[in-house]
Amino acid sequence: MPEETNQNIQPDVPEKKPSIWSWFVVFIVIIIVVGLYCLVWNKSQVNVDNENKNAESDTFDKKDDKGADPNMYNWSKMDRGPYHDKVSFATSSDLVNWTDSEEILVEHASVPDVIIKDGVLYVYFVDVETDGRKEQIGLITSRDNGKTWSERQIVNIEGIGDKTAVDPAPYLLDDGRIRLYYFDISTTMRDPDLSENTMYSAISDDGINFVEESGVRFKHQAIFDPDVIKTDSGWYMYVGTDDQKVLYATSKDGLDFEYGGEVMSGGAIPNVIFESGKYYLYTGGIDIATSNSPTSFTKTSKRFDSGGLTADPGIVKLDDGSYLMVYKTSDKMPK
Repeated sequence: MPEETNQNIQPDVPEKKPSIWSWFVVFIVIIIVVGLYCLVWNKSQVNVDNENKNAESDTFDKKDDKGADPNMYNWSKMDRGPYHDKVSFATSSDLVNWTDSEEILVEHASVPDVIIKDGVLYVYFVDVETDGRKEQIGLITSRDNGKTWSERQIVNIEGIGDKTAVDPAPYLLDDGRIRLYYFDISTTMRDPDLSENTMYSAISDDGINFVEESGVRFKHQAIFDPDVIKTDSGWYMYVGTDDQKVLYATSKDGLDFEYGGEVMSGGAIPNVIFESGKYYLYTGGIDIATSNSPTSFTKTSKRFDSGGLTADPGIVKLDDGSYLMVYKTSDKMPK
């Protein structure tokens, strides 16, 4: 009997291999997918970068003009520092025996100095009343020889740039303008290891609005607290040092000062007044030295002590012939 043929058995069909065009299409699809992924990833990274830049920008906007963290200016939170300082004054008839007023003129203020112009007392000081702001120069005035005083104002210095003016030293020029010498503390804050400190000046007609004068007045190692007088022999700038010395520099025009030497050791924060042929040097303490020369002083046995912190003196002769001294005291060392 003949064998039956199985109709369900399919004949062998040769396996169809993908053509080169199929592989090309797959390759193109892969490239497109990878490209789209990279595009999406890059956009996400750009967004992240932008967010980071915006965050950096926000942070910088919250900083001062030098990019410093404003937390460094939280004066009221500091245990020590100028926020606790106050300005008071004393009076004298002879420049060596002083009577304390026991009056606080302004608080959160330090390193005062004073001049008189047209019968008006101008007291300048370092102002740290406002948290979040770097040091400013403050001003109060009196039109009755210190019996009453104005509200504090903040001095404006046009063209000061990123400098920070402290340790004000006003000088009344012959033409009636006020020149304000000052120490730029911003350089030492940016670079504590800086070897030289620099003194600058600004000029004003009204005592409140100043214009920065070009150039440097004086530069030297570790100096601060300038004070300037003018005599027949020229201009003298006195500065204190970190190691408690008083140095001097000389000038022919009150603008370009050259180093002269040391006038006294054992004191700093100088203020000098020339009266009746004698020079009086007051240093933080407050010690009193005298001399017949502007370049060498000898301490006397006289000093002024208010009973608490008594430092940073500034002296002026009043219209009635008496003298007024502004000085720094502190609530950390109360009387």
